[in-house]
Amino acid sequence: MRSSRLLLGACAPALLVSAAASAGESRAITVEEAVALAIGQNAGLQAARARLEGGQDVASSTARRLAPAIRLSDQFLHYNAAFVPLIPAGPGQTAPFPVRKQDTNMFTVTADQPLLGLLRLSADYESQQRSAEAGAAQVESAELSLRQAVETLYLRVFEARALEGTARASERELNDRLEVARAQLASGVLTDADVLRVQVAAANARQQAIQAHSQELVSRAGLLALMGLPADDAGVTFVEPSLLLASGEKAPAAAAAQEQALHRRPEILQIRLSLEAGEHQRRARQYALLPEIDLQGAYMRSYGQIILPTNSAFVGLNATWAIWEWGASYLAYRASQAQERAVAFDLENQKQQIRAEVTSGMAQLDAAASAISVAEQAITSAQEAYRVTDAQVQAGTATTTDLLEAQSALTQARLNYLRAQYELAISRVNLRRAMGR
Repeated sequence: MRSSRLLLGACAPALLVSAAASAGESRAITVEEAVALAIGQNAGLQAARARLEGGQDVASSTARRLAPAIRLSDQFLHYNAAFVPLIPAGPGQTAPFPVRKQDTNMFTVTADQPLLGLLRLSADYESQQRSAEAGAAQVESAELSLRQAVETLYLRVFEARALEGTARASERELNDRLEVARAQLASGVLTDADVLRVQVAAANARQQAIQAHSQELVSRAGLLALMGLPADDAGVTFVEPSLLLASGEKAPAAAAAQEQALHRRPEILQIRLSLEAGEHQRRARQYALLPEIDLQGAYMRSYGQIILPTNSAFVGLNATWAIWEWGASYLAYRASQAQERAVAFDLENQKQQIRAEVTSGMAQLDAAASAISVAEQAITSAQEAYRVTDAQVQAGTATTTDLLEAQSALTQARLNYLRAQYELAISRVNLRRAMGR
């Protein structure tokens, strides 16, 4: 039911995008709509859902084997001749005794109800049911990972766009200064070397803008692919992720964060359910060592068999026991024990990995938050250094090289601040994923 609601929610933006695409219009997509589109249309997630449906059907199939099975059979045989032997009818006399006609027919209705086999079938059903539930947890884990990937790429798109804007602004400032430098060169105030330095600085700013634009295109293509849209779809525009950038959510303490992660992460639930499935599978293989005892009943209608009654029925027990099969069933039981132990180790390993992910995520979040503060201070210092250097150049006490260095430091400080902002937002996304939120 939960997956159905999520799929229905994802279909809404998908239908909107499809309608806009058919109309040839540009459509703006928010980060939440991008996540919903990815969850509804991502091929990898759809494959996980299909495997989940298959596992649920397998469990339902086994459950139905607990009930009686009714089978119909009808056999028609045409012999080369009727069977009519001669039997003694008196001294020196014989008489024909019809046993079978040339055409015979046997219609049978049988019903089988497992008795002792119910133990094995019940254990098999419980194992497959837990496996299906583990599949549901796996789908939930895939959805969380997909959300993390979409939000990260969404932020990367706008990070690259902001970096490009800063680099373009720096390029424009340097181009303006280049015009002034050329005029000063003509008047003899500056040398050719000074003009060349300004040209190099402008070219470096242009290169930074080109790299940022390329990174935006790469992130955009990856984001569209996750959403199940063509990577070159130019009709999609993205709305700035202001909520992701402005989120001031405070992370819990380390111990509390790890406990929340162990409680919420679907990977833990998935392995626990797999462990329970292994336990039931082991019991099923153990019960398979016992004999099979079934309650059987049948109705038969015979035609053409003279010595058989036309209608007959019976009820009885059928017992079978494979007392020697070269240890095949016992080895299957031992294999299920080994698999159960392996899943138990997987559970402990997963817990350790989650604790490490949470610890790493919190460290990255703290580092990103500290980087914001440092970047703000660096911008203030770089702005003041640029202002002072510009005044000194006007007064003739500093060179163009000094001014270019000050401007380069200011541009770098602005770029660092933008990167720190987006790294902080991405760190929040990663920590939420690590905590299963």
